[in-house]
Amino acid sequence: MCMFRPRGCNPNLDCTIGVTVQVIGQNQMKVQMVAATIIPPVQQQYVAVAFSHDKAMGNDSVSECVISNMGEFVGYEPEVYVSYNKGKSNDRVFLNDDEHDTLFSDLTGEVVDTRLVCEFTQQKMTQIDNKNGLIWNLNTPFYVMAATGSAQPDEVNAHELNRDSHSFPITSEETFNPITFGNNFDHPNGFTLKINTNRIEKRPMRPTEAPKAYASLIPLISFVLSLIMIF
Repeated sequence: MCMFRPRGCNPNLDCTIGVTVQVIGQNQMKVQMVAATIIPPVQQQYVAVAFSHDKAMGNDSVSECVISNMGEFVGYEPEVYVSYNKGKSNDRVFLNDDEHDTLFSDLTGEVVDTRLVCEFTQQKMTQIDNKNGLIWNLNTPFYVMAATGSAQPDEVNAHELNRDSHSFPITSEETFNPITFGNNFDHPNGFTLKINTNRIEKRPMRPTEAPKAYASLIPLISFVLSLIMIF
């Protein structure tokens, strides 16, 4: 499944926010996300996908990608977290290294030409502790949401609240079951497929660790489309 904003945008060029979810294995799904960088620039920005039982924020399982592009966080590698929307607030769920590397893999992300792009693989049926129900098995129908905003080392900040803004979160009109997401996608006419062949093989850096140089540019993530839903 996929959804992008605004209508008719190209994920490689001018979408302000978008997400695709694609089944790539028996217990794996690939999540690809894109968002326009915030103006004025912020030191850390996130783009996140949420799985919800309804179309409103609250009681949602969230996978968030945080990328650092300026200030004291320059050189930090991209990071992916699992979190939970409790009401209108978001709380990160602590995972140790083994749990993190079991739930997530193949993380890539960078800011390219004023666009934040992120891609990772996530388990559909978790093989780690569910942290008192805060980590869900994604084997039933969910509404899918996508949001972006500024972040701090230990949490994300509120997303855009103006419903008229192109950066306001997007929500699917229908439910989708990650177990049945297809793995064949047709991209629209005129869309040039760009395949990302680089992968970060080591565990991403945690914010509490000392930063190090991260010089390699990751090519812009390919978003292969079968359906565009704009809300």
